[in-house]
Amino acid sequence: MEESSFSLVEKTIEKFFENFEPKEYLYLDVLYRFEEENIEEILTNARSCKLPKKYHSYKDLLQEQIAKKLSLTNNDLFLYTENVIYVKRFFQVETPADGPDRRACGISPEMLQEYKKRFFPNDEYKARMLELLTFALDSTLNIKKINPSEFRALFIPVFVNISDIVVIESSELEDLREIRGLSYFLLREMFEKMMLSIAEIILFHFSNQEKKAIEFLSHYGIHETIDAKGNHYKPNPILDESNRAWNMTTIRSTMIQHKKSKQTLYDKRNDIIAIKKKLSTYRNEHKELTKHLYKEHKEFEKVEEKLDHIHQTLDRLEYTDAKEVKFLENGEEKLYERKPLITHLFKSEDLLLNQKAQLHKSTKELELALSNKQKEIYVWEKKLAESESALKNLESHGHPIDSQYERIQRALAKTLSQR
Repeated sequence: MEESSFSLVEKTIEKFFENFEPKEYLYLDVLYRFEEENIEEILTNARSCKLPKKYHSYKDLLQEQIAKKLSLTNNDLFLYTENVIYVKRFFQVETPADGPDRRACGISPEMLQEYKKRFFPNDEYKARMLELLTFALDSTLNIKKINPSEFRALFIPVFVNISDIVVIESSELEDLREIRGLSYFLLREMFEKMMLSIAEIILFHFSNQEKKAIEFLSHYGIHETIDAKGNHYKPNPILDESNRAWNMTTIRSTMIQHKKSKQTLYDKRNDIIAIKKKLSTYRNEHKELTKHLYKEHKEFEKVEEKLDHIHQTLDRLEYTDAKEVKFLENGEEKLYERKPLITHLFKSEDLLLNQKAQLHKSTKELELALSNKQKEIYVWEKKLAESESALKNLESHGHPIDSQYERIQRALAKTLSQR
């Protein structure tokens, strides 16, 4: 599509927002929650349009327009989750100047603990905060869009807003001071995990040699750095708990080895999946062979019953001179002349003996196939047990490089949290 098409789409979106009333989706004056269906009209246009390079995706365009409509600031949060869009305004609350409850907006730890137990009996807030953080890492905290200085200015408001969203959505609290007090209370528990999650994402992109991740990490070192815009960055090394500084070279070396170890783990898990599929196929084939063999045995028994009946009749005919004899065939008893019946019985005997021989042969073949299939199952069951044992051992002990990766992750998380 041409650039003019984008201009048309932009005008359509602007017109939509002229008549759009966000207050209908507002909670406690600080949180907007839009379903995709609420703005489907503009989403359809935005998704189908070729965007200018300044936008990473249609979500950036949408964020820009909503920010304009709601006059959002840098401390406010835009989150595009699965089918739901959150816009959270950052708010300030009065807190005591000093005292033990200062960090909880003046609310006692006992009250906050009681709120936590009531609204999050199974610690549901933990998974939810990490989930929302993944969406923030795709928007406000996306390292493809921001540099380290911007990150330092933004990550605390983002964390607080995420925690606020979780509290507002899951609690009955309406007083903003209580909401923020509980929000801080939960955030203190989750802060380290959230920083480690961010560090993990950055290292993941770095290991995939993504340019923006490399540029982002290059700002953290023992020497002053200057970015493409001429901004100077003071030395800010990534120091671990042993005060060891990790630079780009040592991080890259570790990540290469760590990626290989994770690939080994991934391959072993895939091998187990493949073995289980193979085993499932063999077991189904074994089951079908067993059914077939059972049918063959039943057919063999029927043939033998018919032969026994013929032999009994022939024995009876040997000791009688009667011209006509009763004979049961195919469930129906009829009166037959003696000589034609004897001829018929001998022919039937020949056919049944041939059928018996064929059944005997096919039964032996099925028994052999069943035996071979059982051997294959045994071999693959053994492979599965060995593979699962190896995987369990690998997962429990880990790769030697894992501990080094975790040191880097913790060190990066600590460095990123410094403001």
